[in-house]
Amino acid sequence: MRYANLGLIVAALVAALPFGLHGGDSEAQRLYSEGYAAYNKGDYRDAADAFDKAGIEADSPVIKANSLKAIIAAWQMCEMPYKEFTAIETLLERYPDYADFVTLVNREYEIGELFYQGKREPAYWSLRWVPWLHGNDHSEEIFRKAIERAPFAPPAARARLRLAQLLDDAGKPAASVDELRALVRDYPQAAERPYALLSLANGLLELAKKGDGDGRYTDEAGEALRTFLAEYPKSSEADWVQRKLLTVDDLRAERRLVMAHFYERQGKNIPAMRYYAEVLKNYPSSDSAAEAEKRLVELDRSYAPGENLPSLQDRLPRYLAYPIPSEATKLLINPYDSDRRYLQPIYDIKMDESAQPAKEKK
Repeated sequence: MRYANLGLIVAALVAALPFGLHGGDSEAQRLYSEGYAAYNKGDYRDAADAFDKAGIEADSPVIKANSLKAIIAAWQMCEMPYKEFTAIETLLERYPDYADFVTLVNREYEIGELFYQGKREPAYWSLRWVPWLHGNDHSEEIFRKAIERAPFAPPAARARLRLAQLLDDAGKPAASVDELRALVRDYPQAAERPYALLSLANGLLELAKKGDGDGRYTDEAGEALRTFLAEYPKSSEADWVQRKLLTVDDLRAERRLVMAHFYERQGKNIPAMRYYAEVLKNYPSSDSAAEAEKRLVELDRSYAPGENLPSLQDRLPRYLAYPIPSEATKLLINPYDSDRRYLQPIYDIKMDESAQPAKEKK
């Protein structure tokens, strides 16, 4: 969101400066006028510096707030979004009574999206023409601040999804899961909800694989997957979700198998047999079922295996496979296989009939 006419805004701010200024405000007005002149000439970087000095010299909060508004406009024209963001934050933090809160916070969301999509500031203004001399990615910081200020603004759901992805990429899966939980909980009608449910389930399963003593992550992942199937049964991701539910059962069964092994090593066969029996009863399709049945037969000679266990279903997602199209020409001589007399491959100029287009019937 760009301001409709930044030049008019700066001019209006100059006109809005109070009359009869004294002390620092008089010097601030002079510096502000210098900034306005530089802005009109297209020297937006110099304008931002002049507006900044005006804000420092000013005594009146009105002039300080107006200086910050002009700085925001100048940095936006310089295409320096992070400096624009810091000026917006200063205005909202110090002079909220003079700020258009909705417009400025929506702009923060937009700046966060700019950085997420790859926008970077020049590391050095004088060398801004060098493409690889750029600053850091500030999208995480900006999204966090925008969400903190307006957690239920229209762009907030998308910003949370972006933030979760950034945290996951940064190796912070627990923090990423927290953002996804908030998205699923607080934005039930958001377009980002199905993606948040899938990402939440996947993130929880990854955490569970690293250690899930009480099974909390596994249970929560299963709940997210079942919620997705209930709300989006015809989604193209339904097959992936069904396979992930098998993974949930695998993790639950594995946890009980570990407990059974623990009791068996302690010589406590009765609780061990109970855990093995629970695997066979509740998770017969899991990848731990065969091991549980084997150990149960060893421990309890009176136990007779029932019907054969169901065949283990594939946990990997399905992908459509397409055959490689047949070549329209036949390679006669490969230069790498010849005696180096040929520098280029030699093809048969007569196409095989199977490779030729079908003739139209009259």
